[in-house]
Amino acid sequence: MSQDIFANASLFLPEEPQSLDDLDISKSMIEALILKTVAARSTMTAGDLADFIDLPYFNVVEPVIEQLREAKMLDVMRGGLQAHSYLLAITDLGRDKASAFYDQSAYIGPAPVSIDVYAESVRSQTIRSIQINRRRLSSAFEGLILEEEILKQIGPATNSGQSMFLYGPPGNGKTSVAERIVEAFGGGIFIPHAIEVNGAIIRLFDEYNHLPLTEEEDIRLTQRYDKRWRLIQRPVIIVGGELTMESLDLIWSDSSRFYEAPFQMKANGGCFMIDDFGRQRMDPRELLNRWIVPLEKKVDFLTLHTGIKVAMLFDTLLVISTNLDPKDLVDEAFLRRLRYKIPITNPSPENFKKIWQLESGIKGIPFSDEVVDYFIRKHIQPTGRNLRGCLPRDILALVLDQCRYHQTQPTISPDLIDFAANAYFVDFESTPK
Repeated sequence: MSQDIFANASLFLPEEPQSLDDLDISKSMIEALILKTVAARSTMTAGDLADFIDLPYFNVVEPVIEQLREAKMLDVMRGGLQAHSYLLAITDLGRDKASAFYDQSAYIGPAPVSIDVYAESVRSQTIRSIQINRRRLSSAFEGLILEEEILKQIGPATNSGQSMFLYGPPGNGKTSVAERIVEAFGGGIFIPHAIEVNGAIIRLFDEYNHLPLTEEEDIRLTQRYDKRWRLIQRPVIIVGGELTMESLDLIWSDSSRFYEAPFQMKANGGCFMIDDFGRQRMDPRELLNRWIVPLEKKVDFLTLHTGIKVAMLFDTLLVISTNLDPKDLVDEAFLRRLRYKIPITNPSPENFKKIWQLESGIKGIPFSDEVVDYFIRKHIQPTGRNLRGCLPRDILALVLDQCRYHQTQPTISPDLIDFAANAYFVDFESTPK
Protein backbone atom coordinates (compact mmCIF):
# COMPACT_ATOMS: atom_id res chain seq x y z
CA MET A 1 0.00 0.00 0.00
CA SER A 2 1.22 3.46 -0.82
CA GLN A 3 -0.40 5.19 2.11
CA ASP A 4 -0.65 4.66 5.84
CA ILE A 5 -4.35 4.10 6.46
CA PHE A 6 -3.76 3.81 10.20
CA ALA A 7 -2.05 7.14 10.72
CA ASN A 8 -4.46 8.12 13.49
CA ALA A 9 -4.49 5.11 15.81
CA SER A 10 -5.99 7.05 18.71
CA LEU A 11 -9.19 7.62 16.74
CA PHE A 12 -9.15 4.95 14.07
CA LEU A 13 -10.47 5.97 10.66
CA PRO A 14 -9.84 3.77 7.60
CA GLU A 15 -8.78 6.09 4.79
CA GLU A 16 -10.61 5.95 1.50
CA PRO A 17 -8.41 4.41 -1.23
CA GLN A 18 -7.47 6.89 -3.94
CA SER A 19 -6.29 4.36 -6.52
CA LEU A 20 -5.91 0.64 -7.13
CA ASP A 21 -2.41 0.86 -5.67
CA ASP A 22 -3.92 1.89 -2.32
CA LEU A 23 -5.96 -1.29 -2.02
CA ASP A 24 -4.89 -4.19 0.17
CA ILE A 25 -6.65 -6.81 -2.02
CA SER A 26 -5.82 -7.98 -5.53
CA LYS A 27 -7.31 -6.55 -8.72
CA SER A 28 -8.60 -10.03 -9.61
CA MET A 29 -10.71 -9.97 -6.45
CA ILE A 30 -12.35 -6.73 -7.64
CA GLU A 31 -12.82 -8.18 -11.14
CA ALA A 32 -14.57 -11.19 -9.63
CA LEU A 33 -16.92 -9.01 -7.58
CA ILE A 34 -17.74 -6.79 -10.55
CA LEU A 35 -18.49 -9.66 -12.94
CA LYS A 36 -20.51 -11.67 -10.42
CA THR A 37 -22.52 -8.59 -9.42
CA VAL A 38 -23.36 -7.51 -12.98
CA ALA A 39 -24.15 -11.13 -13.93
CA ALA A 40 -26.61 -11.35 -11.05
CA ARG A 41 -28.29 -8.04 -11.97
CA SER A 42 -28.14 -8.38 -15.82
CA THR A 43 -27.55 -4.61 -16.13
CA MET A 44 -26.24 -2.01 -13.71
CA THR A 45 -24.91 1.52 -13.86
CA ALA A 46 -21.22 1.91 -13.19
CA GLY A 47 -21.87 4.23 -10.24
CA ASP A 48 -24.37 1.82 -8.62
CA LEU A 49 -21.88 -0.99 -9.09
CA ALA A 50 -19.16 0.95 -7.27
CA ASP A 51 -21.58 1.79 -4.45
CA PHE A 52 -22.63 -1.86 -4.17
CA ILE A 53 -19.09 -3.13 -3.65
CA ASP A 54 -18.27 -0.09 -1.47
CA LEU A 55 -15.29 1.14 -3.48
CA PRO A 56 -14.74 4.58 -5.05
CA TYR A 57 -15.64 4.72 -8.72
CA PHE A 58 -12.90 7.07 -9.95
CA ASN A 59 -9.38 5.60 -10.06
CA VAL A 60 -10.47 2.36 -8.36
CA VAL A 61 -13.53 0.74 -9.97
CA GLU A 62 -13.39 2.70 -13.24
CA PRO A 63 -10.03 1.33 -14.49
CA VAL A 64 -11.14 -2.25 -13.72
CA ILE A 65 -14.36 -1.72 -15.68
CA GLU A 66 -12.38 -0.32 -18.61
CA GLN A 67 -10.10 -3.37 -18.64
CA LEU A 68 -13.11 -5.70 -18.55
CA ARG A 69 -14.65 -3.77 -21.46
CA GLU A 70 -11.41 -4.08 -23.46
CA ALA A 71 -11.45 -7.82 -22.69
CA LYS A 72 -15.01 -8.00 -24.12
CA MET A 73 -16.49 -9.10 -20.77
CA LEU A 74 -18.59 -5.98 -20.20
CA ASP A 75 -20.55 -3.83 -22.65
CA VAL A 76 -21.94 -0.33 -22.30
CA MET A 77 -25.66 -0.54 -23.11
CA ARG A 78 -26.31 3.16 -22.67
CA GLY A 79 -23.94 6.05 -22.30
CA GLY A 80 -24.28 9.32 -20.43
CA LEU A 81 -22.59 12.62 -19.81
CA GLN A 82 -20.47 11.03 -17.09
CA ALA A 83 -18.85 7.60 -17.12
CA HIS A 84 -20.32 6.52 -13.78
CA SER A 85 -23.82 6.77 -15.30
CA TYR A 86 -23.00 4.24 -18.05
CA LEU A 87 -25.37 1.26 -18.05
CA LEU A 88 -23.25 -1.89 -18.02
CA ALA A 89 -24.22 -5.35 -19.24
CA ILE A 90 -22.27 -8.59 -19.13
CA THR A 91 -21.25 -10.38 -22.33
CA ASP A 92 -21.28 -14.14 -22.91
CA LEU A 93 -17.52 -14.18 -22.36
CA GLY A 94 -17.97 -12.20 -19.14
CA ARG A 95 -20.73 -14.52 -17.97
CA ASP A 96 -18.45 -17.53 -18.46
CA LYS A 97 -15.73 -15.79 -16.44
CA ALA A 98 -18.26 -14.81 -13.74
CA SER A 99 -19.41 -18.44 -13.56
CA ALA A 100 -15.80 -19.56 -13.00
CA PHE A 101 -15.43 -16.97 -10.22
CA TYR A 102 -18.78 -18.08 -8.80
CA ASP A 103 -17.55 -21.68 -8.61
CA GLN A 104 -14.75 -20.44 -6.36
CA SER A 105 -17.02 -18.27 -4.18
CA ALA A 106 -20.64 -17.15 -4.46
CA TYR A 107 -19.92 -14.08 -2.32
CA ILE A 108 -21.42 -10.85 -3.70
CA GLY A 109 -21.32 -7.66 -1.68
CA PRO A 110 -18.88 -5.09 -0.26
CA ALA A 111 -15.27 -5.71 -1.20
CA PRO A 112 -13.28 -7.39 1.58
CA VAL A 113 -10.19 -6.07 3.33
CA SER A 114 -7.08 -8.18 3.78
CA ILE A 115 -6.54 -10.13 7.00
CA ASP A 116 -3.38 -8.10 7.70
CA VAL A 117 -5.27 -4.81 7.50
CA TYR A 118 -8.04 -6.25 9.70
CA ALA A 119 -5.45 -7.35 12.29
CA GLU A 120 -3.96 -3.86 12.37
CA SER A 121 -7.42 -2.35 12.90
CA VAL A 122 -8.01 -4.67 15.86
CA ARG A 123 -4.71 -3.59 17.43
CA SER A 124 -5.57 0.07 16.86
CA GLN A 125 -8.96 -0.24 18.54
CA THR A 126 -8.13 -2.72 21.29
CA ILE A 127 -10.20 -2.65 24.48
CA ARG A 128 -6.97 -3.21 26.40
CA SER A 129 -5.86 0.36 25.74
CA ILE A 130 -8.89 1.73 27.62
CA GLN A 131 -8.60 2.11 31.37
CA ILE A 132 -11.81 2.04 33.37
CA ASN A 133 -11.89 4.07 36.60
CA ARG A 134 -14.49 4.02 39.35
CA ARG A 135 -16.36 7.06 38.02
CA ARG A 136 -16.60 5.67 34.50
CA LEU A 137 -17.75 2.26 35.73
CA SER A 138 -20.35 3.78 38.06
CA SER A 139 -21.73 5.83 35.19
CA ALA A 140 -22.06 2.75 32.98
CA PHE A 141 -23.75 0.78 35.76
CA GLU A 142 -26.20 3.56 36.63
CA GLY A 143 -29.69 2.12 36.93
CA LEU A 144 -28.38 -1.40 37.55
CA ILE A 145 -28.55 -2.07 41.28
CA LEU A 146 -25.88 -4.46 42.51
CA GLU A 147 -24.20 -5.08 45.83
CA GLU A 148 -21.23 -2.71 46.27
CA GLU A 149 -18.85 -5.62 46.72
CA ILE A 150 -19.65 -6.85 43.20
CA LEU A 151 -18.76 -3.51 41.61
CA LYS A 152 -15.47 -3.42 43.54
CA GLN A 153 -14.44 -6.66 41.82
CA ILE A 154 -15.79 -5.84 38.35
CA GLY A 155 -13.60 -2.74 37.96
CA PRO A 156 -10.17 -4.42 38.18
CA ALA A 157 -11.49 -7.43 36.25
CA THR A 158 -12.59 -5.16 33.40
CA ASN A 159 -9.26 -3.34 33.26
CA SER A 160 -7.41 -6.64 33.02
CA GLY A 161 -8.95 -7.31 29.59
CA GLN A 162 -8.66 -10.99 30.44
CA SER A 163 -11.35 -13.47 31.43
CA MET A 164 -14.14 -13.20 33.96
CA PHE A 165 -16.19 -15.96 35.58
CA LEU A 166 -19.57 -14.83 36.92
CA TYR A 167 -21.48 -17.32 39.03
CA GLY A 168 -24.50 -17.32 41.25
CA PRO A 169 -28.26 -17.85 41.26
CA PRO A 170 -30.27 -17.02 38.13
CA GLY A 171 -32.08 -13.72 37.72
CA ASN A 172 -29.55 -11.41 39.37
CA GLY A 173 -28.15 -9.64 36.32
CA LYS A 174 -25.10 -11.53 35.07
CA THR A 175 -25.99 -10.75 31.44
CA SER A 176 -26.63 -7.09 32.31
CA VAL A 177 -23.20 -6.93 33.94
CA ALA A 178 -21.51 -8.00 30.68
CA GLU A 179 -23.49 -5.41 28.69
CA ARG A 180 -22.66 -2.59 31.11
CA ILE A 181 -18.96 -3.49 31.09
CA VAL A 182 -18.78 -2.86 27.35
CA GLU A 183 -20.79 0.34 27.82
CA ALA A 184 -18.06 1.46 30.23
CA PHE A 185 -15.46 1.04 27.44
CA GLY A 186 -17.58 3.35 25.29
CA GLY A 187 -17.04 4.53 21.75
CA GLY A 188 -17.51 2.80 18.45
CA ILE A 189 -15.17 0.64 16.41
CA PHE A 190 -14.76 0.14 12.69
CA ILE A 191 -15.04 -3.42 11.41
CA PRO A 192 -14.88 -4.56 7.79
CA HIS A 193 -17.91 -6.12 6.18
CA ALA A 194 -15.73 -9.00 5.00
CA ILE A 195 -12.12 -10.20 5.19
CA GLU A 196 -9.96 -11.87 2.56
CA VAL A 197 -7.57 -14.60 3.63
CA ASN A 198 -5.69 -16.91 1.26
CA GLY A 199 -8.15 -15.99 -1.51
CA ALA A 200 -11.16 -16.96 0.61
CA ILE A 201 -13.72 -14.54 2.06
CA ILE A 202 -14.92 -14.39 5.68
CA ARG A 203 -18.07 -12.39 6.31
CA LEU A 204 -17.63 -10.52 9.59
CA PHE A 205 -20.33 -7.85 9.79
CA ASP A 206 -23.52 -9.29 11.25
CA GLU A 207 -26.68 -7.15 11.30
CA TYR A 208 -28.03 -9.14 14.24
CA ASN A 209 -24.97 -8.79 16.50
CA HIS A 210 -23.46 -5.52 15.27
CA LEU A 211 -25.28 -2.23 15.85
CA PRO A 212 -24.21 0.50 13.37
CA LEU A 213 -23.70 4.04 14.62
CA THR A 214 -25.01 7.18 12.94
CA GLU A 215 -23.36 10.49 12.06
CA GLU A 216 -25.06 12.05 15.09
CA GLU A 217 -23.43 9.42 17.32
CA ASP A 218 -19.92 9.55 15.84
CA ILE A 219 -18.42 12.48 13.90
CA ARG A 220 -16.06 10.18 12.01
CA LEU A 221 -18.94 9.22 9.71
CA THR A 222 -19.07 12.80 8.43
CA GLN A 223 -15.52 12.43 7.07
CA ARG A 224 -14.29 10.57 4.02
CA TYR A 225 -13.41 7.00 4.87
CA ASP A 226 -13.16 3.54 3.31
CA LYS A 227 -16.78 2.43 2.87
CA ARG A 228 -15.80 -1.23 3.12
CA TRP A 229 -15.86 -0.66 6.88
CA ARG A 230 -18.84 -0.34 9.24
CA LEU A 231 -18.76 1.80 12.37
CA ILE A 232 -20.53 -0.09 15.17
CA GLN A 233 -21.00 -0.02 18.91
CA ARG A 234 -18.46 -2.16 20.69
CA PRO A 235 -20.13 -5.57 20.41
CA VAL A 236 -21.59 -7.70 23.18
CA ILE A 237 -22.17 -11.19 21.84
CA ILE A 238 -23.93 -13.63 24.14
CA VAL A 239 -24.30 -17.35 23.50
CA GLY A 240 -25.82 -19.97 25.75
CA GLY A 241 -26.69 -23.63 25.78
CA GLU A 242 -26.86 -23.71 21.97
CA LEU A 243 -23.09 -23.16 21.70
CA THR A 244 -21.11 -25.94 20.00
CA MET A 245 -17.39 -26.36 19.35
CA GLU A 246 -18.09 -26.16 15.61
CA SER A 247 -19.58 -22.67 15.97
CA LEU A 248 -16.30 -21.45 17.48
CA ASP A 249 -14.46 -22.03 14.21
CA LEU A 250 -14.86 -20.57 10.73
CA ILE A 251 -18.25 -21.66 9.38
CA TRP A 252 -17.99 -22.83 5.78
CA SER A 253 -20.98 -23.09 3.45
CA ASP A 254 -20.73 -25.54 0.54
CA SER A 255 -23.48 -23.68 -1.30
CA SER A 256 -22.15 -20.11 -0.93
CA ARG A 257 -18.47 -21.08 -0.75
CA PHE A 258 -17.44 -18.41 1.72
CA TYR A 259 -17.06 -18.34 5.51
CA GLU A 260 -19.06 -16.83 8.34
CA ALA A 261 -16.91 -15.53 11.20
CA PRO A 262 -17.32 -17.36 14.53
CA PHE A 263 -18.87 -15.66 17.56
CA GLN A 264 -15.62 -14.74 19.29
CA MET A 265 -14.26 -13.10 16.14
CA LYS A 266 -17.44 -11.03 15.78
CA ALA A 267 -16.91 -9.96 19.41
CA ASN A 268 -13.40 -8.54 18.81
CA GLY A 269 -13.16 -5.10 20.38
CA GLY A 270 -15.98 -5.91 22.81
CA CYS A 271 -17.26 -8.73 24.99
CA PHE A 272 -17.93 -12.39 24.28
CA MET A 273 -20.16 -13.95 26.94
CA ILE A 274 -20.79 -17.66 27.32
CA ASP A 275 -24.00 -17.78 29.33
CA ASP A 276 -25.44 -20.87 30.99
CA PHE A 277 -21.96 -22.41 31.17
CA GLY A 278 -22.27 -26.11 31.90
CA ARG A 279 -25.47 -26.54 29.89
CA GLN A 280 -23.73 -26.88 26.53
CA ARG A 281 -23.69 -30.25 24.82
CA MET A 282 -20.02 -30.75 25.61
CA ASP A 283 -17.80 -31.32 28.61
CA PRO A 284 -17.14 -27.99 30.42
CA ARG A 285 -13.43 -28.82 30.50
CA GLU A 286 -13.41 -29.15 26.72
CA LEU A 287 -14.95 -25.71 26.40
CA LEU A 288 -12.49 -24.17 28.86
CA ASN A 289 -9.55 -25.79 27.09
CA ARG A 290 -10.70 -24.07 23.90
CA TRP A 291 -9.71 -20.69 25.41
CA ILE A 292 -6.26 -21.49 26.82
CA VAL A 293 -4.28 -20.34 23.78
CA PRO A 294 -6.44 -17.28 22.92
CA LEU A 295 -6.33 -16.01 26.51
CA GLU A 296 -2.58 -16.50 26.90
CA LYS A 297 -1.37 -15.58 23.41
CA LYS A 298 -4.17 -13.17 22.33
CA VAL A 299 -4.35 -15.16 19.10
CA ASP A 300 -7.05 -17.60 18.04
CA PHE A 301 -6.19 -20.26 15.46
CA LEU A 302 -9.07 -20.90 13.06
CA THR A 303 -9.25 -23.57 10.39
CA LEU A 304 -10.16 -23.19 6.73
CA HIS A 305 -12.11 -26.07 5.21
CA THR A 306 -8.90 -26.93 3.33
CA GLY A 307 -7.25 -27.68 6.67
CA ILE A 308 -5.05 -24.57 6.67
CA LYS A 309 -4.77 -22.84 10.05
CA VAL A 310 -5.24 -19.07 10.17
CA ALA A 311 -4.00 -16.92 13.08
CA MET A 312 -6.69 -14.42 14.09
CA LEU A 313 -6.24 -11.77 16.79
CA PHE A 314 -8.29 -12.41 19.92
CA ASP A 315 -9.21 -9.04 21.42
CA THR A 316 -12.35 -9.62 23.42
CA LEU A 317 -13.23 -9.68 27.08
CA LEU A 318 -14.27 -13.28 27.68
CA VAL A 319 -17.05 -13.57 30.26
CA ILE A 320 -18.28 -16.99 31.34
CA SER A 321 -21.37 -17.13 33.53
CA THR A 322 -23.25 -19.97 35.17
CA ASN A 323 -26.16 -20.60 37.49
CA LEU A 324 -24.67 -23.95 38.50
CA ASP A 325 -22.24 -24.66 41.33
CA PRO A 326 -18.71 -24.11 39.91
CA LYS A 327 -17.47 -27.15 41.87
CA ASP A 328 -19.82 -29.34 39.83
CA LEU A 329 -18.46 -28.02 36.54
CA VAL A 330 -14.68 -27.86 36.75
CA ASP A 331 -11.91 -28.50 39.22
CA GLU A 332 -9.73 -25.91 40.89
CA ALA A 333 -6.97 -26.21 38.28
CA PHE A 334 -9.36 -25.18 35.52
CA LEU A 335 -10.82 -22.34 37.56
CA ARG A 336 -7.32 -20.93 38.02
CA ARG A 337 -7.16 -20.33 34.28
CA LEU A 338 -10.03 -17.86 34.60
CA ARG A 339 -8.50 -14.65 35.91
CA TYR A 340 -11.42 -13.27 37.96
CA LYS A 341 -14.15 -15.27 39.73
CA ILE A 342 -16.99 -12.97 40.79
CA PRO A 343 -20.12 -14.14 42.61
CA ILE A 344 -23.28 -12.32 41.51
CA THR A 345 -25.31 -12.74 44.67
CA ASN A 346 -28.94 -12.23 45.58
CA PRO A 347 -29.84 -8.62 46.40
CA SER A 348 -30.10 -7.51 50.00
CA PRO A 349 -33.62 -6.54 51.19
CA GLU A 350 -32.62 -2.87 50.88
CA ASN A 351 -31.41 -3.27 47.29
CA PHE A 352 -34.44 -5.42 46.48
CA LYS A 353 -36.65 -2.47 47.40
CA LYS A 354 -34.50 -0.14 45.28
CA ILE A 355 -34.91 -2.45 42.30
CA TRP A 356 -38.66 -2.63 42.90
CA GLN A 357 -38.86 1.16 43.04
CA LEU A 358 -36.84 1.48 39.84
CA GLU A 359 -39.06 -1.00 38.00
CA SER A 360 -42.18 0.72 39.32
CA GLY A 361 -41.01 3.95 37.73
CA ILE A 362 -40.25 2.24 34.43
CA LYS A 363 -43.70 0.62 34.29
CA GLY A 364 -45.63 3.61 35.64
CA ILE A 365 -46.89 1.74 38.70
CA PRO A 366 -47.04 3.54 42.07
CA PHE A 367 -44.35 2.41 44.48
CA SER A 368 -45.27 1.37 48.00
CA ASP A 369 -42.91 0.15 50.73
CA GLU A 370 -45.84 -1.64 52.36
CA VAL A 371 -46.65 -3.64 49.23
CA VAL A 372 -43.04 -4.78 48.86
CA ASP A 373 -43.02 -5.82 52.53
CA TYR A 374 -46.29 -7.66 51.93
CA PHE A 375 -44.81 -9.51 48.93
CA ILE A 376 -41.76 -10.61 50.93
CA ARG A 377 -43.80 -11.56 54.00
CA LYS A 378 -46.47 -13.47 52.04
CA HIS A 379 -44.65 -15.02 49.09
CA ILE A 380 -40.94 -15.18 49.95
CA GLN A 381 -40.36 -15.86 53.64
CA PRO A 382 -42.92 -18.66 54.22
CA THR A 383 -41.72 -20.63 51.20
CA GLY A 384 -37.99 -20.24 51.77
CA ARG A 385 -37.61 -18.61 48.39
CA ASN A 386 -34.71 -16.22 47.81
CA LEU A 387 -34.92 -12.62 46.70
CA ARG A 388 -33.84 -12.31 43.09
CA GLY A 389 -33.04 -9.17 41.15
CA CYS A 390 -35.47 -10.19 38.37
CA LEU A 391 -38.51 -10.56 40.67
CA PRO A 392 -39.62 -6.89 40.73
CA ARG A 393 -39.53 -6.69 36.94
CA ASP A 394 -41.39 -9.97 36.44
CA ILE A 395 -44.01 -9.50 39.18
CA LEU A 396 -44.80 -5.93 38.14
CA ALA A 397 -45.13 -7.03 34.51
CA LEU A 398 -47.85 -9.46 35.60
CA VAL A 399 -49.54 -6.73 37.63
CA LEU A 400 -49.49 -4.50 34.56
CA ASP A 401 -51.03 -7.29 32.46
CA GLN A 402 -53.90 -7.56 34.96
CA CYS A 403 -54.50 -3.79 34.95
CA ARG A 404 -54.59 -3.68 31.16
CA TYR A 405 -57.00 -6.60 31.02
CA HIS A 406 -59.42 -4.82 33.35
CA GLN A 407 -58.75 -1.50 31.56
CA THR A 408 -57.73 0.25 34.76
CA GLN A 409 -54.92 2.66 35.50
CA PRO A 410 -51.67 0.94 36.58
CA THR A 411 -51.89 0.46 40.33
CA ILE A 412 -50.64 -1.85 43.04
CA SER A 413 -52.41 -3.70 45.86
CA PRO A 414 -52.09 -6.90 47.90
CA ASP A 415 -54.71 -8.57 45.68
CA LEU A 416 -52.74 -7.76 42.54
CA ILE A 417 -49.55 -8.97 44.22
CA ASP A 418 -51.27 -12.27 45.10
CA PHE A 419 -52.48 -12.67 41.53
CA ALA A 420 -49.01 -12.02 40.11
CA ALA A 421 -47.25 -14.29 42.61
CA ASN A 422 -49.68 -17.16 42.01
CA ALA A 423 -49.16 -16.83 38.27
CA TYR A 424 -45.36 -16.57 38.57
CA PHE A 425 -44.36 -19.13 41.18
CA VAL A 426 -44.92 -22.87 40.95
CA ASP A 427 -45.81 -24.72 44.15
CA PHE A 428 -44.63 -28.23 43.36
CA GLU A 429 -46.12 -29.70 46.54
CA SER A 430 -49.62 -28.68 45.52
CA THR A 431 -49.22 -29.74 41.88
CA PRO A 432 -51.75 -32.50 41.03
CA LYS A 433 -50.16 -35.92 40.75
